[in-house]
Amino acid sequence: MVRHYSQDITPDDGSEKEMPVPASRARSIRDFRPSAARVKLQAPPRMPERPPEYEHEEVTRRSRWGVWIAAIIALIVLAVAALFVFFPSTSITVTPHTHTMTFDTSNPLTAYPAASATAGTIAYTVISQVFDDSAVVQANGTEHAEEKATGNITVFNETAKQARLIKNTRFQNSAGLIFRIPASVDVPAAKGTAPGTINVTVFADQTGPKYNVNPDTFNVPGLKSSPEYSKVYAKSTAAFTGGFSGDRPAVSPAVLESSKAEVRNRLTEKANELQKTAPQGSLTFPGLAAIAFETLAPTSEAGGGVRIHERATVTIPVFPTETFAHAVAQAVSADAEGQSVSIRFGEVTAQPVGALNGPDLGVQAITFTVAGRGQLIWNVDTKALAEALAGRSETAFQAIIKGFPAIEEARARITPFWRHAFPQDATTIKVILTDPAADF
Repeated sequence: MVRHYSQDITPDDGSEKEMPVPASRARSIRDFRPSAARVKLQAPPRMPERPPEYEHEEVTRRSRWGVWIAAIIALIVLAVAALFVFFPSTSITVTPHTHTMTFDTSNPLTAYPAASATAGTIAYTVISQVFDDSAVVQANGTEHAEEKATGNITVFNETAKQARLIKNTRFQNSAGLIFRIPASVDVPAAKGTAPGTINVTVFADQTGPKYNVNPDTFNVPGLKSSPEYSKVYAKSTAAFTGGFSGDRPAVSPAVLESSKAEVRNRLTEKANELQKTAPQGSLTFPGLAAIAFETLAPTSEAGGGVRIHERATVTIPVFPTETFAHAVAQAVSADAEGQSVSIRFGEVTAQPVGALNGPDLGVQAITFTVAGRGQLIWNVDTKALAEALAGRSETAFQAIIKGFPAIEEARARITPFWRHAFPQDATTIKVILTDPAADF
């Protein structure tokens, strides 16, 4: 059977219709649903338009900043250009020529006293220094002793020639007491108004405490009949010590020898430090020093103790760096004829051939070997180089450099860049010497 339904259709009159809401959610505000007619796009609020005069002011401000920035940049450019024009600079960076060699111990070197050395040989002088040290030990009875006083003096030479003073040369103080030097010495000649000087140790001519004199002046009686008598003399700055005659506390031999060994070890350490120090322009080798030990008179200490005194006289050969380097260059066939060269070493050791006797140093030739590696470095005459380049075109740079055998490599920098010649004034050319690399 067909059922028929009928429904009234009411035309839409444009009025809003409420959406049916389930009863269970009728009271919930979350289920509020606007009608389709109420859903509209909201446009963002419009900013108020700026007045025309504001935009004109902003454009003007930007224009002013641009002008200031351009002006600052222009000033910087002008300052740099003025620096180049009014303060030009020229620098030459130079790497000196080098020669690395390994010392062969099978080829010993021989050095001669400076006074007798000839051209092409290794010359040497000596430096000498005295170190004192002591220790307190327990006394054991008494002993009779006769000891000579000792002290240090500085010998002055005001003559234009080196003064040779042989072993046992006498020095007399103002009281007429005589002291002698234990080894021959050479006193350097005066340089201008400055006298040559050397420090030496002297020993009293006789035993006894009267030779423990205070600082004084000394003459050389052996020169009395010569013009040098008034120009070669000596001075002391400290009191002499060690002079003794009579009975004194004794020390057992075993204790004495043990204590002496400890004191001498300390003196040896001081001597080793001295070997590491050489006068400017010269070099020394650890291992070539002669150390002479001397036992001085002991002195009494409170509480029954005795202070033992030891002295070490260290004499070291000193080699002028340039003459030594030339001799080595000839030995290794390096082309250094007529050139100024210096030398530096890596880890090297030197040993004398035979024993070194302190009194013979400075008097006789010494033969020694060197083991290790070294590097010969040619000395560049920077003043001559600057004078050779002054006023010349930069195109002549390489040809001029080839005229300096001491130069391995050189680079020039001339400012401002539009200049193509070196300054006329050689003193404005800066020569920079680089330290060559050492491959040891």
